[in-house]
Amino acid sequence: MPPNTTASTGQQPGKSGRRKGRKARLIVLVLVLALIGGVAFGAYWSISTVRASFPQTKGTLTLKGLSGPVEVKRDNYGIPQIYASSDADLFMAQGYVQAQDRFYEMDVRRHMAAGRLSEMFGKSQVDNDEFLRTLGWDRVAKEEYDTKLSDATKKYLQAYSKGVNAYLQGKDGKDISLEYAALGFTNDYKPQAWTPVDSVSWLKAMAWDLRGNMQDEIDRALLTSRLGPKQIADLYPQYPYDRNKAIVQEGQYNE
Repeated sequence: MPPNTTASTGQQPGKSGRRKGRKARLIVLVLVLALIGGVAFGAYWSISTVRASFPQTKGTLTLKGLSGPVEVKRDNYGIPQIYASSDADLFMAQGYVQAQDRFYEMDVRRHMAAGRLSEMFGKSQVDNDEFLRTLGWDRVAKEEYDTKLSDATKKYLQAYSKGVNAYLQGKDGKDISLEYAALGFTNDYKPQAWTPVDSVSWLKAMAWDLRGNMQDEIDRALLTSRLGPKQIADLYPQYPYDRNKAIVQEGQYNE
């Protein structure tokens, strides 16, 4: 075979290998840039979504239905202090502020109390819903609201609900909380308006949760027929506040 033919055939694999190497490096570079872009977009989406749901802590808001001015101040721990000239205004402002801070938690808890968790989280919660509906917290709450609560109590519950719904008005789930944006990847759940019964039903759930010392309370009540106050106090001593001081001694708020 002629020498120049040998040289020619020997050079072709080298050029092809270099081309393949450049192509591979280009593909890797594109993948790395795509990964970085995806991470950057995800971070931007997360940050912007989280910030969109932050509560407003400065400035002035106008809430339709208030009878007078309401002042909300937050202490160094972010806990709101609410000052109003009427009880109804106070409860309405509380509803608005609490929805600002933690409506997603409120929503999950009312779904739990009503046995409706599967609406938010799917089939995995059907058994829990069955158990919770058997307890009937939501059903009892509706009965109590209709027949047992005073007009004044209903008025305050309605004012609180009005404040919650004033915050929800015109907002998508992602504007309320990051968790709703995450739920949007799996279902089409949309937050609904708050009702006075939602507040009452959660009181039932809290009573259930706080029942842990129920037997102690019963025993203590029965002992009053046989023992005096001092003997009962010896058996059930008060919490030693003088020894174990509260962590927060004085309140402060940010101007």
